[in-house]
Amino acid sequence: ALADQTQTNTGISQETRAHLDLLANLTLDDASNQCYPVVIDSLQGVKIIGASAGHRHSMVLDDKGRLYSFGAGTAGCLGHGDCLKQSFPVMIQEFAQNDVSIINFSAGVDISMAVSSTGEVYSWGKTDGGRIGLGSAKTSVSIPRRVTLPGDGNASAVDVDCAYVHSLIVGLDGSVYQCGGVGVDGADDGQNLDDEFTADAEKAGRPVKLKGLNIWHRTDEPKIQKSTERWKKYGSYEVKGRANMMGRS
Repeated sequence: ALADQTQTNTGISQETRAHLDLLANLTLDDASNQCYPVVIDSLQGVKIIGASAGHRHSMVLDDKGRLYSFGAGTAGCLGHGDCLKQSFPVMIQEFAQNDVSIINFSAGVDISMAVSSTGEVYSWGKTDGGRIGLGSAKTSVSIPRRVTLPGDGNASAVDVDCAYVHSLIVGLDGSVYQCGGVGVDGADDGQNLDDEFTADAEKAGRPVKLKGLNIWHRTDEPKIQKSTERWKKYGSYEVKGRANMMGRS
């Protein structure tokens, strides 16, 4: 027993090391948790330049702009046209077959988004509450679809970020667009429509440009004007009166 607990040079006991070596032999289609990084054999020879881990699915990008996804396929978040689980990275064919090169991407909670080299935004997965900019209906999209930014239709994007019930898109000009929204205790999750969007049902669930926010330009923070009052020097009579009052109390 003492021999089994002998510490190695790395400070890890031989028993612990034996367990880690056992885990290292597990393939990634095994349901066991991985305690430390393991090479994904199916990506050998592919140069990966980016990765994004969502709630229960992940995506990786290679140096040729091809996007791969794997994990739980809930709500079609993998982008393969179904809701099936993928134990190994699978290239998203919608992009590959249409020569769409991806530069940025993000995996959230059963939702995914990507930006192409030409600045186009694509999204797939759950659509509830407008969280991926494809309308607010409670449905799902299993193949990447183009997301149209508000304006004249020529706006380009450079980055995206997916969360739980909302996503953000960063425009080339620094503008930030929000899809969906976060409520209080989940009661008001979804897009908070103002008068402009309430009047047009076709705009519901679409990206909304955030006012007064630009990541390229720093805006001055609002300052609160406070009136300052200097200490006043009391006169000799007032000081004497105060002393008398204190004496009476």
